[in-house]
Amino acid sequence: MITTVAKNDEVEALAAAGPAWLGELRRHAWERHQGFDYPQPRDEYWRYTDLSLLRLDHYRLPGLQEGSPVEELPAGAGEAFELQSTGSSGGVVSFDGTLFSANLSLEAERAGVVFTDFETAAAEHGQILRTHLAALVGAEDIFTSWNLALHRGGVFLYVPPGVHLEAPLTALHWLGAQGAAVPLRNLVVVGQGASVVFNDVYASGPLEQPSLVNPVTELFIGPEARVGFIDWQKWGPGVRGLARVKARLAEGSRLETLSATLGGDFSRTWTECLLAGRGAESIMLGLYFSRRQQKFEHWTVQDHAAPDTRSDLLYKGALDDSSRAVYYGTIRVRHEARGTDAYQANRNLTLSPGAKADTNPQLEIETNDVRCTHGATVGRVSDEQLFYLMSRGIERSEAERLLVFGFFNEVLERVEFSGLRDSLTRAVEEKLEARE
Repeated sequence: MITTVAKNDEVEALAAAGPAWLGELRRHAWERHQGFDYPQPRDEYWRYTDLSLLRLDHYRLPGLQEGSPVEELPAGAGEAFELQSTGSSGGVVSFDGTLFSANLSLEAERAGVVFTDFETAAAEHGQILRTHLAALVGAEDIFTSWNLALHRGGVFLYVPPGVHLEAPLTALHWLGAQGAAVPLRNLVVVGQGASVVFNDVYASGPLEQPSLVNPVTELFIGPEARVGFIDWQKWGPGVRGLARVKARLAEGSRLETLSATLGGDFSRTWTECLLAGRGAESIMLGLYFSRRQQKFEHWTVQDHAAPDTRSDLLYKGALDDSSRAVYYGTIRVRHEARGTDAYQANRNLTLSPGAKADTNPQLEIETNDVRCTHGATVGRVSDEQLFYLMSRGIERSEAERLLVFGFFNEVLERVEFSGLRDSLTRAVEEKLEARE
């Protein structure tokens, strides 16, 4: 057990700032946190991770007064993503966990959609929050309990039953705090038969003193609902990320997710989809590109808990210089989940002899009458393909660029629905240009 950056009085200050039920939830999570042991390198789910980067007592927790709203965001934040782009259904922008701006289209507002910062939601939509908050990710370990006790910032999205939003909603979380630990909390609730696309973007400039960002996102997908969710991490140097995403899919629902990881020094993301209703479908995509000494970890769980459910996972990553990537994926089929159809693939492309990818697919099957397949590859850029392109007058750097884009295109094409394909393509282009 360790002493964390927070003290009891900090928990009490946050508890007093919100509704009573949330205060009690925070206090209970803090009690749990104090009883948890810190992970050890021998633990299966932590053996690839440099745990020294995640020592909570190495970072300060920003005070309540420190998060006063800024008058304008840094230039880089505006460049990170244009929230006011034509056709958007709305956007929320936060700075170090404090709301900067929020807007919602008239169409969405009239339909009863709620899209706002977490603190506003706790005050104005407490009934929905109280029913769902921590129902998927509670105080389960030292990090999730810390987040639940001390979370500040994040967004709340509620889409009523039967509402269909044609244009995406987008949240931008901008980090400027130096040497800080920032726990964010997101909650998404989509009603029966509704449809929505939610883009969740995390960005920063370079930090001189490393900071740790710990977002937790819970998604509740109602029966027959259709949801797209993009989790895009484009931190600057000096940022360390520890993210948790868990979704629960009801009967006949469909969830398409993309986890895009491009920035920061270290990033570990745990993404879990619980297919809890008959006929639920989960499409899980991943895209990551590491350079220099970056290390990215992706842990996924496709959890089939109901009959006739389907999941399809494809994670693709490119690695350069001496960077490292870890993928650890589990397909879990419970005893009652007959008729499951599950697929899992992790593909890695190394651009340098010093880059390393570890991939570890797992199957846990408790019943028969299922179809489950998985595969994983790690390979260098093909010399034959390079020779073919260069023999036609294309320079080596351009030939490698074309091959990397060809490698990622399978993922990029499948996220056209998000409206972020061009932005993601430009971000990959920038990483390639930085190699030259």
